[in-house]
Amino acid sequence: MERNFPRPYAISRRVALALCLSNTGLPFAATAKEEFPNKPVRLISPFPAGGSTDILARLLSKHMFPASGQALVVENVPGAGGNVGAALVARSPADGYTLEIGAMSTHAMNGSIYKNLSFDPMNDFDTVALLAYAINAVAVSASVPVRTFPELLAYIRANPGKVNYSTGGIGTHNHLTVALLAKTAGLDIVHVPYKGGGPAVAALVQDECQLYAGGASLLLPHAQAGKVRLVAVTEKTRSELLPDLPSVSETLKGFEVTNWYGAFAPRGLEASRRALLNQEIHRVIALPEVADRLKGLGMVHASLSPLQVRDVLQADHDLWSRTIQSLRIASE
Repeated sequence: MERNFPRPYAISRRVALALCLSNTGLPFAATAKEEFPNKPVRLISPFPAGGSTDILARLLSKHMFPASGQALVVENVPGAGGNVGAALVARSPADGYTLEIGAMSTHAMNGSIYKNLSFDPMNDFDTVALLAYAINAVAVSASVPVRTFPELLAYIRANPGKVNYSTGGIGTHNHLTVALLAKTAGLDIVHVPYKGGGPAVAALVQDECQLYAGGASLLLPHAQAGKVRLVAVTEKTRSELLPDLPSVSETLKGFEVTNWYGAFAPRGLEASRRALLNQEIHRVIALPEVADRLKGLGMVHASLSPLQVRDVLQADHDLWSRTIQSLRIASE
């Protein structure tokens, strides 16, 4: 005899499918692919507003996943050479909804400088994408009476202990660049750390400090306005973007410092989501308006896979671990 269940007991097709899947041992959730993103994504910049990581984060937030309708929210979490923001990301769920838009220094350098970190800069993160290589330039304030790098060396040697150099904090890329420069050239200069590259460049512009070495992205607008003067790049050879600017190695043989920015996720991000984020970031960076903006900031993009970025990071970590030990730079 056929039985007609009253409506409250009717079994929907979805429930029936779930019951069938539970009998086969397959999770019901696996039948539907979750759309990503389906909620806001946090882009953590571990340095103050106005710095290179902040600029890159805001470029990404403007263009990533436009069809999703979800916001990409930039949060500046500065402190301790990028460690405060990086620690926040390391403690976040590995679901792709919290990303660090960070610097090479926060991961390749900080583990050798800070001895009491609450996280592992190398092993608590997954590399997602390389955002840009940044031209690294040596700059002086307008008050310093030099126009070339050799003249700068001569000026510092004639004024030992009287030239201050600003940085984004102990252990940041610009700190180690100038510390290595000082050791290589035998210079007596004074380190003045600030909380990020933006404030450090502002100190240079305002003549609180007379020397800075860092990403040209922060320096070019002030150089064009005549408020600071660029005297060299720290890469091995001259840059195509600034061909008239000599490299430090033309005066100090063998000196070379490079810099790059990347996107990092908490360790354990699922591989397909990691690949999706990598693909979307590269799509955004390749947009004509973004590419032109990067070029104007003295940055160039390299489209690398997450694993290729990890290889680049590991090579820089090995290099700077040796360098930091030789410079005897450390912080609590």
